[in-house]
Amino acid sequence: MSRAIVFNGDETWEERDLPVPDPRPGGAVLRVEATGLCHSDIDHFRGHVHTSWGGAFPSIAGHEIVGRVEKIDAAAAAAWGVGEGDRVAVRDIVVTPAGYRIYGHDFSMDEGSGLHGGFAEHLELLPGSQVYRLRDELPAEELTVFEPLSCAVTWVAPVRQDDVVIIEGPGHMGMATIVAARAAGAATVIVTGTASDRFRLDWALRVGADHTVDVDNEDPVERVREITDGRMADVVIDAAAGNPVTVNLAMDLVHKGGHVVVAGMKDGPLKGFHSDWIPTRRIPLHPGAGLDTEGAVELINAGRVPTADLLGDTFPLERFEEAFALLSRRTPGHDSIRVALRLC
Repeated sequence: MSRAIVFNGDETWEERDLPVPDPRPGGAVLRVEATGLCHSDIDHFRGHVHTSWGGAFPSIAGHEIVGRVEKIDAAAAAAWGVGEGDRVAVRDIVVTPAGYRIYGHDFSMDEGSGLHGGFAEHLELLPGSQVYRLRDELPAEELTVFEPLSCAVTWVAPVRQDDVVIIEGPGHMGMATIVAARAAGAATVIVTGTASDRFRLDWALRVGADHTVDVDNEDPVERVREITDGRMADVVIDAAAGNPVTVNLAMDLVHKGGHVVVAGMKDGPLKGFHSDWIPTRRIPLHPGAGLDTEGAVELINAGRVPTADLLGDTFPLERFEEAFALLSRRTPGHDSIRVALRLC
């Protein structure tokens, strides 16, 4: 049997024991070692799934999945180039006959084994999945950073050598974007956040940022102007989840002809945005929508990612309530740059 955390879609969850299936033709079964937690998991808990086709409940969340292949069909082994015992990162998008699906997002418990999310001890890997071998000597929970990094390496596409890059939001996506921006050639990395982000802003310097700006206690535009000697940013990446006001701020922080990447999921519509900013200042807007799992894994396997510094806090499955509270910033006196579950 496999223990699993199941979301009911109404801000409740329960632990269930589910049978471990045999692999389908062209598929496999993964023994999940660790899964990172993401802000989208909070939305999933509340009944909102970030896909254009919605989601179904009850379901197992968790999409930042690292594990070892426990059972694999011969066709899958040949197609994926992995075998039993190999440690892999799982690309959360899987191509099925019905179209794209996302592990940990839009599978209901009524489909097959039900084991289609990372908050469980096993994951059923369907035909059409993509997995990538990960290094063996590091703790699995450190390696779960591959998934936010998979997004971040696409977000930094506009970054060129020696650019000044501003990252709005020092959450776990922002931290991954610091690493990706450095790998893309950024010369100066500035991270913005609020007063409540003080712990995370300080940690951003450890991960690789050059400067941080507390927008509650500093004028961010003036501070960036000071840091850059009036140059402002070549690229601003909005990785902040929640308040959409960061999109407007990004337009003020980038220089004429610079780039703005809108990536962080917002809680509501944007107010006060002036579309004239785009043609008059020649500012291209880029969607923060991409996933390069292979590129992220290559950076990790090459030792170019400070995985230990990006870890944050880890909890066993039986302490899921504590992990989720920390993710939701409901733990008095404690904050974390990242939260992960260790499942074996």
